[in-house]
Amino acid sequence: MKYIFSLIFLSFVIIYFLTECASITPPGGGPRDTIPPVLLKSIPEHKSLNFSGNSVSLVYDEYLKIENLNKQLIITPIIQDDYEQKIRRNSIELIFPEPFKDSTTYTLNFQDAIQDITEGNITEDNVLAFSTGDYIDSLYINGKAMELLTNSPVDDFTVCLYYFDDTLDIFNSPPIYLTKTNKEGEYLIENIKNGIYKLYVYNDVNSNLTCDMPREMFGFSSDTIFLNGSIDSIFLKVQNLDMRDIEIQRANASGKYFEIKTNKTLVDYSVFPMDTSQILYHNFVEDKKTIRFYNNLDANDSIQFIFTAMDSLDYTFIDTLYLKFIETKRDFDEFTFSVEPKNNSKITDEFMGKIIFNKPITHINFDSLYFEYDSVTFQYLSDTITYSLEKRRDVFNFKIDLFFTEYLKSLIRSDTLPEGISETRPTGQRLEGSSNRNKNLIFHIGKGAFISADGDSSKSLKLEYQLLKTDNFGIIKGNVFSQYNSFNIQLLKGKNEVVSEVQNEKQYIFNQVNAGEYSIRVFIDNNNNGKWDPGNIFKNEEPEHIFFYPEKITIRANWELTDINLEF
Repeated sequence: MKYIFSLIFLSFVIIYFLTECASITPPGGGPRDTIPPVLLKSIPEHKSLNFSGNSVSLVYDEYLKIENLNKQLIITPIIQDDYEQKIRRNSIELIFPEPFKDSTTYTLNFQDAIQDITEGNITEDNVLAFSTGDYIDSLYINGKAMELLTNSPVDDFTVCLYYFDDTLDIFNSPPIYLTKTNKEGEYLIENIKNGIYKLYVYNDVNSNLTCDMPREMFGFSSDTIFLNGSIDSIFLKVQNLDMRDIEIQRANASGKYFEIKTNKTLVDYSVFPMDTSQILYHNFVEDKKTIRFYNNLDANDSIQFIFTAMDSLDYTFIDTLYLKFIETKRDFDEFTFSVEPKNNSKITDEFMGKIIFNKPITHINFDSLYFEYDSVTFQYLSDTITYSLEKRRDVFNFKIDLFFTEYLKSLIRSDTLPEGISETRPTGQRLEGSSNRNKNLIFHIGKGAFISADGDSSKSLKLEYQLLKTDNFGIIKGNVFSQYNSFNIQLLKGKNEVVSEVQNEKQYIFNQVNAGEYSIRVFIDNNNNGKWDPGNIFKNEEPEHIFFYPEKITIRANWELTDINLEF
């Protein structure tokens, strides 16, 4: 019995140790590797002179991971020929088809390409400079590149130099020297040879070392860069600007319509029929690259007209064209419109309305346009209100003095009036205080209120508005201290959405501002020509100045900020 008990005990001990041995315990591990690869040797050595080879090699103290070397590596002066890459465990070798040029300083900036294989730590030894002559060019240029319209830094943009007396530029050839901006928009071009240069910046999205307009943003310095000493803090502004000449891509019948399609966005155009007795209806299609004509003509023959177009750079295009419609079974496009203020907006008694149509309109039925206060109180638009049709007849602006405030007050008073008693306004409208009383004002656009150039009628629409209470809003105001007399101050919210704007006011004010965070941008008309000019790189004209108030502005309901002063 004693023997059996000992055998059982021994069995438990063996099982226990076998279980413990079979358990896999992960190693405790050490601290995370945060040390980047260290350069042990390079051929040529950094800042060496009289180098005569055609290859560059670098050896590091640990295994490497190379990330997108073709895009990351910047060589200046630029070498356009392809080079062979030999990447081994802890070394890189670049073999060039031709020897480097004599008496030239070269800089190889690997940026973030060289990393360790374990944690992706980026080497700090990422710049190699050497000379094929007796000295190293040591001049540099640095600064910052910002987006013109937002004042935000631009990341990974190419900043580059071209020889001043050369016909080459960012649109037709690779640069001589180049670098990339970082996330703060900062740039540094080093080891530049003394000389006279032009400085550019652009977003080389497709990595072809040229700026492809209009897809890629660009900027430049209008100042000539006389580089006989290093230069600090050259600020560059980039924008998306289409500098191409205006061209007509097509001018022909398209379904029920005749259309002119241009290669770029226009700011305006005009049409002058040779036969002055003809009235032509036309307007922009949404993209503002297409102009559509509507067939209201009696004649089947083509009509000759002069077409003039203008873009944001004041480039003007003029041509004589022929207009002709064709028979087709295709339907007209649907007649649509939008209204400002939008549905459920808050309004004041001074109602400023805008109705935007996708087609020119030929007739307005004012009897189908009215405001409903309640089931017995209405206010009709009539031809006595202030209104206008913009020149292409696709925007209807109107102003009407409402009595919405008085109506809402009457609802309160009517609750205290004896039954059957009503109030009469001086204008004759009776405020009945009926049982069907609204606290919202309803704007009715009846069916057929507008007739388009295609002869079709607008659909009916109802929009509801609430009274804007001034104590729900704030005020921003201040003084302008500036030598400039022509400028446009914009109040911005969110992603640079323009909330309100005022022009040439040395004491400006923004009323009825919703609670929230805002910024202020000022377009400055430097040359006093009545508008802000975006500049012209081909004429070496930089864009006119834009000032940004340096702080965000927080507004609360029933709050007034009176000291937001602008100095520019």
